[in-house]
Amino acid sequence: MTYVPMWFMKSKHMKLKKISIILLLVLVAWSCRKDEIIPDEVVETDRPYDALTDQIKPDKKEIRAAWIATVGNYDWPITKGDASTQKVELASQLTRCQNLNFNAVILQVRPVADAFYPSDLEPWSVYLTGVQGQDPGYDPMKFAIDESHKRGMEFHAWLNPYRIGSTSAILASSHVAVKNPSWVVTYNGVRYFNPGLPEVRAHLMAVVKDIITRYDVDAIHFDDYFYPSGAKSTSTPFGFDDKAAFEKYGNGKDVHTWRADNVNLMVAEVSQVIKANKPGVLFGISPSGRRENSIDLYADPFVWLDNKWVDYLAPQVYWEFGHATADYGKQAAFWNSNARGIPMVIGIAAYKFQDPAYPAYGTVGEIGRQIETVRQSANLCGCFYFRMKYLENNELYSFLKGKYEYKSLLPVMGRLIVPAVGMPEVALNGPVLSWKVTAGAVKYAVYLLERDKVNFKTFNANAIQISSDLQFVGLAGKSYFVTAVNSDNVESVRSPVFTIKK
Repeated sequence: MTYVPMWFMKSKHMKLKKISIILLLVLVAWSCRKDEIIPDEVVETDRPYDALTDQIKPDKKEIRAAWIATVGNYDWPITKGDASTQKVELASQLTRCQNLNFNAVILQVRPVADAFYPSDLEPWSVYLTGVQGQDPGYDPMKFAIDESHKRGMEFHAWLNPYRIGSTSAILASSHVAVKNPSWVVTYNGVRYFNPGLPEVRAHLMAVVKDIITRYDVDAIHFDDYFYPSGAKSTSTPFGFDDKAAFEKYGNGKDVHTWRADNVNLMVAEVSQVIKANKPGVLFGISPSGRRENSIDLYADPFVWLDNKWVDYLAPQVYWEFGHATADYGKQAAFWNSNARGIPMVIGIAAYKFQDPAYPAYGTVGEIGRQIETVRQSANLCGCFYFRMKYLENNELYSFLKGKYEYKSLLPVMGRLIVPAVGMPEVALNGPVLSWKVTAGAVKYAVYLLERDKVNFKTFNANAIQISSDLQFVGLAGKSYFVTAVNSDNVESVRSPVFTIKK
């Protein structure tokens, strides 16, 4: 028998004990790692929606649109004097907006008191053919309206109320400024209609009425061109020479109060003309992104909001986070806090993206942060992008496609003029959801339910089809519901949730 020392036996026992402990620790660690990779909650995300245990979080309705500028042929038409080419160009731009899941487009149809439609009041636009007053051979606004609606987008007709354009521009003999030269004020080489003249307001009201009664527009839209920048001067108050009109119509006011009242009176009258002739048409204005800047043009948005003259306001907040005098976050918060019960849209400076003059816009991060700020603000209901040309940047375009992965119904704006609609009667046959025509509905929204990544008991409702179609083909294992929508964009109660069998 071989002798084994006691110290060796003790040492061997201790080594075996250590190995056992190490193996046990490895098993525990491996078990913990399994739990870390596949927790119970993640396994649960494979489970479809259950009405008994899960909640549905509705999506936030948001308006998404691009401004399409025609002045200077900035965005469209690119080609002058060729109707077929112009149609192809615009259709391509509208399809690009559709692919971004935009639900509205803002087309400039009266850039310099000339028209992108046949009018007895104003000549054909110079930007169609190169010659003001020359017939382009088709009706561009009707084409644009039809193509927008065909793609499920609202059409907002963008008008400039006072601008006539450079003194170097050749005006058609039929132009109202040629027929009525006393209506015109020239300031810094640019001609403007005098906002203080009742005749000017009356002509603008006739133009607005003509458009809304003859065309299926969804909104009349003004931008930030009111009195010209610099006109509000204490040292030379009549540098913008409207002294004769002021002396005739001032009624004892100081000139600055009178000018502000002229703008307010114009806005009020446009609102009244729309409501009296076609109350379903919206009226929206896009002032400067800072109220102080807008007031310098004699245009105070608070007056319009308080009097409910506008159905939406779209301040042009064209600055970045951290800007010294107009920080985006502070301006967005200001408009969110001062919406006064009117839907508020934020204008975003797409034109600054990757422009070396604006380093903050060097990446998509700045614009992404701006979009998310709007989405997290209770009274901000979407974004308008200035302008269409800059959405042709492939990097920005791809980024926005991700931000607008799903569709969205438009927010409810303006007065409600039609009855609410009932819940659609939906049936499921295999993967096909179908429903009957619902009285009063103009379209139907189909929502896909997706489990929230943070709260596993909540499902997010994402719109994936908004149209007049009466059916939708779903995917196996996915859950859906349907709503009916009236012409005021008011939704019905949602249908029951249907889950497609695997």
